[in-house]
Amino acid sequence: MSQDNRLLPLTALDRGIDRPLSDLAQPKPYGVSSMEPAGIRDYFFVVLKRKWLILSLVLVITSLVTIQSFRAPSIYEGKTTIRIEPKPMSVLQTEKVVINAPNDPGFWHTQLKLLENPALARQVALTLDLQHNPAFFGGQTQGGVFASLRRIFSKPKRPNEPATVSPGLAVVGESEVTGGALSPEELSKLEPYEDAIIAGEQIEAIPSTNLVDIKFIHSDPVIAQKVANTLAEVFVNNNFERATVGVTNAEVVLAKEIASLQTKIKHDQEFQFNYAKAKGLPLATAAAGDLDATRLATLSGQLLAAENERKNFQSQLESARNEKDRFSIPDVNASARVEKLRDRISALKETRDALLTTYTPEWPAVKKIDAQLLGLEAELEKAPTEIVTSIQRRFEAAASRERLLRQSYEQAKGTTTQKTRDQIDLMAQTQELESNRQRLNTLLQRHRELQVSGANRSNEVSIANLSRLPKTAIGPQRFRNIFVAFLVSLVAGIGLAFLLDFLDDTLKSVEDVDRYLHLPALALIPSNRDRGRLIAIGGGASHPAASDATALAMITDARSPAAESYRHLRTSLLLSSAGQPPKTILVTSSQPSEGKTTTAINTAFMLAQTGAEVLIIDCDLRRPRLHAHFQVPNTKGLTNWLSGETNIDGLMQINETQANLKFLTSGPVPPNPAELLGSDEMRQLLSTLSERFTHIVIDSPPAISFTDASILSTMVDGVVLVVHGGKTSRAVARRAKQQLLDVGAHIFGVVLNNVKVEGQDYYYSGYYSNYYNEADEKPEDVPGETVETR
Repeated sequence: MSQDNRLLPLTALDRGIDRPLSDLAQPKPYGVSSMEPAGIRDYFFVVLKRKWLILSLVLVITSLVTIQSFRAPSIYEGKTTIRIEPKPMSVLQTEKVVINAPNDPGFWHTQLKLLENPALARQVALTLDLQHNPAFFGGQTQGGVFASLRRIFSKPKRPNEPATVSPGLAVVGESEVTGGALSPEELSKLEPYEDAIIAGEQIEAIPSTNLVDIKFIHSDPVIAQKVANTLAEVFVNNNFERATVGVTNAEVVLAKEIASLQTKIKHDQEFQFNYAKAKGLPLATAAAGDLDATRLATLSGQLLAAENERKNFQSQLESARNEKDRFSIPDVNASARVEKLRDRISALKETRDALLTTYTPEWPAVKKIDAQLLGLEAELEKAPTEIVTSIQRRFEAAASRERLLRQSYEQAKGTTTQKTRDQIDLMAQTQELESNRQRLNTLLQRHRELQVSGANRSNEVSIANLSRLPKTAIGPQRFRNIFVAFLVSLVAGIGLAFLLDFLDDTLKSVEDVDRYLHLPALALIPSNRDRGRLIAIGGGASHPAASDATALAMITDARSPAAESYRHLRTSLLLSSAGQPPKTILVTSSQPSEGKTTTAINTAFMLAQTGAEVLIIDCDLRRPRLHAHFQVPNTKGLTNWLSGETNIDGLMQINETQANLKFLTSGPVPPNPAELLGSDEMRQLLSTLSERFTHIVIDSPPAISFTDASILSTMVDGVVLVVHGGKTSRAVARRAKQQLLDVGAHIFGVVLNNVKVEGQDYYYSGYYSNYYNEADEKPEDVPGETVETR
């Protein structure tokens, strides 16, 4: 057989191209690269693919919210405005008397909380007799579905009842609902009404004013108006009663306090007088206290002076007694007598010495001087003793004086201490009496203030504006709720679509094939439904319906998008090997029902359209399908030749439409398919047929389910892995790829089969529809063409 040179590179002279075919033969992924970040168009494709889920979710949620919104009754609001002004004059706290000060920071908060008090709601319920008003709870229930639909397409009715306020409304007082005035059974029956009033009530203070808005919402506008007005009237009445009772109680308490203090002051005055009389104290005790204190201070000073004097004499005496040389005593040396005796003795000695220079000691004058000296020396010798005796006498006198002063001081001290104690007690009684008098004056002043304020009692809470009968409903905000539900459901649907897309681990696009399998995508085959849709978009009335498309549909529908996809697959296969197109091609899949048989048949048919001799062999000996597509019996085929029959030409059959396309069915299903396909006879058969045919396409069982595909992959030039788009998981496809690579198979690439075009690039459907729409006016392509230029 002659060498096939259809795909060999032409010379530069013929085509002006000097690029070798080996450069073109390298498979390259198309579409978005795996490293290219997803863009807005990819997000749009995700939303487009799940559009029915999103639209269904939006429709269901929006419809439910619409029905629910119109089932809810219309809400009306009654608004009453009150004025709260603290009193300008106030009384400060005195034991049990407490009146609010005008600048109390908690005054406003207290008033606002009192408006939300359950006791106030209870008073309103009793005042309006809501227990016997069925409209209070009857209007709150939701209507039926048909009533909701009527409300959607009809305008709301406005209340025509005039605004009425009961002029002589008998307000139930606060004392009538608190303090055990109602039985537990009555309180239990009123609780639902209290809760309903508190739930529908809204208190809003108007900034920078003393005004407060009391709002109440209800489905009945009349009830909304009456409850809002009654809340204000009951609150005003309660505040007036509370203020009146407070002032009256304060007057009573002050009167009791004043009477008690007056009695106590009178008793204290009598006790003070009797005490001063019994102790001999004057009522003005300040002067007497000063005299006794002066006397005691004088005695104290004298006693201290006497004690110091006695200590000085005692010190002098002890010093003189302890001195060995009596003339060394300071008092002796300081004595004028001793000094005078010493002077006289010194003068006589000088006279005697002068006489002795002339006379002898026996001279009468000398003897007379000696006699004088003896008398003076004897007198000098007695002088120290006399001085010490004098010191002792002075010491004894000082000690005696000290004793006398101490006795006087102790006596005066005892008298002064007792009087001082009595005076202190008397002064304490005086101070307590004065404090009670001041307190009495304060209470009298406050009692006069209460009398003045009681003469002109006013209520600091008043109604500024009564509620009108509401004409327009304030809720529910139906269209806002519907719009919010629409947005929320739309966002939720889109989020769910992206979540499902994230959780979907199937291969859906050529980008997934390149990203997760790292194999070239040979072709993308649209699903049967999308083929019919693309044909309809193209406007071709003569094309068969999508339901009629089979594995041989390309024979009669050669210009369909699916046929173009298989032509693209043919081109990819012919360029998959450098220098020479592959002869033996194994078509397999990772799991059953992925379209491998259809792909094998259409690939063989497209290869035959080039004029080459093509043979397709059904090697799926477990579930053969080739004979069903060609509508021939499967009584003989491959298994017959592998079992020993030698006439291979008798087993091959020719396609009636394409004469150069032959097919070999599987034949009877054997009990041992793997052993037959792995035999030397199978390898010899492929070798023999390769010499007779340009291309041999082999259909095999799924690669993961059986080992048949792995065995055959070692005998062929390459393998085409068919993947069901949107169904085959990435893990299964990777496992099939790895299983083939483990046995040394050469994988040409992946065919993404049965892909939904709406989930792919809009170019696919738009391009082919426009292309074939324009091609209706051009003559058809001649079969047998070589590789298409895209």
